[in-house]
Amino acid sequence: MNSSTQSRGRLSRLTHLMLSSGFVAGCLAFGGSANAAISFTFDYSDNTPGLGFLDATYGTDRQNALVTAGNAFSSLFGQYFTNSANIVLKVTSSDDSQSSNLASAGSVAIWDGSTNGFTYQEVVRNKLLTGTDLNDGAADGDVNVNWGQQWHLDLNSEAPYGKYDFYSTVFHEFTHAIGFSSSINQNGTSPFAPDNVWSAFDEFLGDKNGNRVIKSDYSLDAAAWAASTGGASPAEGMFFYGAYAMAANGGNPVGLYSPTTWKNGSSVSHLDTDNPVLEAMMMTHAGPDGPSPRVFTAIEVGVLRDLGYTAVTPVPEPETYAMMLAGLGLVGWQVRRRRAA
Repeated sequence: MNSSTQSRGRLSRLTHLMLSSGFVAGCLAFGGSANAAISFTFDYSDNTPGLGFLDATYGTDRQNALVTAGNAFSSLFGQYFTNSANIVLKVTSSDDSQSSNLASAGSVAIWDGSTNGFTYQEVVRNKLLTGTDLNDGAADGDVNVNWGQQWHLDLNSEAPYGKYDFYSTVFHEFTHAIGFSSSINQNGTSPFAPDNVWSAFDEFLGDKNGNRVIKSDYSLDAAAWAASTGGASPAEGMFFYGAYAMAANGGNPVGLYSPTTWKNGSSVSHLDTDNPVLEAMMMTHAGPDGPSPRVFTAIEVGVLRDLGYTAVTPVPEPETYAMMLAGLGLVGWQVRRRRAA
């Protein structure tokens, strides 16, 4: 999204699912992080020497920030879920101050040969749910950061206005990589068309009338899919009908970003930025400059539970964890944002 269309500098955070096609992790410049339920290994070998994460001046700070983000996200995830795995991400970067994109991430996906079903096997999610590595030791996914934007890299303080919060953005991208993403193409086809093979997220998509996008025979309901460009929720657009997410939303389906013009990498795979009730959450499609959320809401936790993640018992209230993080200077964005709006 172009930041000129927003009231404050709000830029798009993209996601994508990747088909497995000779995607091999390099063995150079690894950085690891381990904490709580997930550990991350970051592979920087695709960065051009002297640029991006290998920049002679800023590269070390950038790598340290990513490792710190991995540790912090692991702690956040581990507050709610018991699933555990080491996730290997290929790290790349760009440097485009004119781009409206902040970052992107995705999971490698493997096709098991089936012709129908929610069997678009995302390597990251499958590894966390089953412990099985479908990609035979190669990288599980990727993450890209646009260093052409102004970033705030200090986890212990909030981003000032005029800079984008690195941790909120990277947490957002990690959440996409673990499954918060649709696999449906703009024209309504599967990545494996003509076969009807979809991601786990797609099972819960439906229009405002409750019509599921993927029918019982795993074919696409074209009329329901038309809602992907229907407009803002709760009146229009696409919705997420997972039981846990709906329970966290007062029994109502959760609005997804459904602009009237399709936006590649953003439409359907995010909470609805255009819905005032949802716009302050981490998984909306665009992030503002200044203080930004670094914790999950109950709705976001519910979506991940619907995607199969095993909740700790009892599930911590998101507000409780937010209060704990506040003591570390990691949260407080929502109150400040309301005051600044």
